[in-house]
Amino acid sequence: MKREIVWPDGRQSAAMLSVMLDAEFIWLSMDHEKYNTPKHRSMGEYGAKRGVDRILRLLKEYRVRATFFTPGVFAETYPQVLQQVIEAGHEIALHGYCHENFTAMPPDRQREILYKGTAILEKMTGRRPAGFRLPEGGCTEETLALICEAGFLYDNSFFDHDIPYMVELEGKQTGVVEIPIRWELIDFPYLAWGDSFPAGNDRVAIYDDVLDNWNRELEASYDGGYCYVLSVTPQTIGSPGRMFMLRTMLEQMTRKNIWLATGEQIARYVRTLE
Repeated sequence: MKREIVWPDGRQSAAMLSVMLDAEFIWLSMDHEKYNTPKHRSMGEYGAKRGVDRILRLLKEYRVRATFFTPGVFAETYPQVLQQVIEAGHEIALHGYCHENFTAMPPDRQREILYKGTAILEKMTGRRPAGFRLPEGGCTEETLALICEAGFLYDNSFFDHDIPYMVELEGKQTGVVEIPIRWELIDFPYLAWGDSFPAGNDRVAIYDDVLDNWNRELEASYDGGYCYVLSVTPQTIGSPGRMFMLRTMLEQMTRKNIWLATGEQIARYVRTLE
C-alpha cells in the first residue's frame, strides 16, 4: 500500500505521547460550584502530587520524550512539578490558561488566554511553547485562526485525519501543522469519575478493555503508516494500578519500527515535506 507520508529514518509509522497537566483545573472548568471543594479538588491534585513522578520515571526507563500540555495556571500553582518535567527534557506545550472551554468565549477572550498562557510558559521554560492543544471543551469558528495568529508551530486539537498536515485557512497556508487526535486514545473519558462526569454517571472502564482499544488502534496506525497520538493524564493513568497500561503501550511503541517523537519534532519534520 502506498504511504501517505514517509517518516524519517525508514520508520513505518509515527507516535506521540502527550501528557495533559490538567490537575484540579479540569474539574473546576466543568463545574466550578460543585468541584471547588477540598475533596473534589484532591482528585486532580493527585496527578501533581503522585502521578507526574510515576510518569517521569517510566519515561526515563524507556528513554522516551513526551509532550506535556500545560495550562498556565498549572505552572503558577505547581512550579516545582513543572520544573521536574523541564529538567527531564520533555516538551512543554500550551493547554489554555485555566483549562477553559473556548466554546463560550468571544474571540478577544480566546486571544487573551492564548497570549497569557504563552507568556507564563515562556517565562518558566525560557522559550515560547511550540504547540497548543485545546482543553477538552469545544471551540468556535474563530479559534483555529487565533491559534495560527498566536504563532504556534503546531496544534493538537482536531480529529479530521490520521496523519499531520499543514493548516490552510481561506485557501492560504498558515505555516501551522495540525497533529490530529482521537477520543478513544485519551485516558480521561475512560478512567475519570466525578459527581457529574461522565454524563449518566457511567462507571470507570475496565482497564484491560481500554488497553485493548489502545493496542488495536496502535496496530492499525502502524499498518497504515499513520501518526498515533496517545494522551494521558497524571491523575488518571498515574495511580499504582493503572501505570501498567502506559508501560504496556510504551513497550509496544518502542519495540516496533515507530518514530516516537514530541509534537514539536513531528511538526518540524512535516514542515520540511512542503
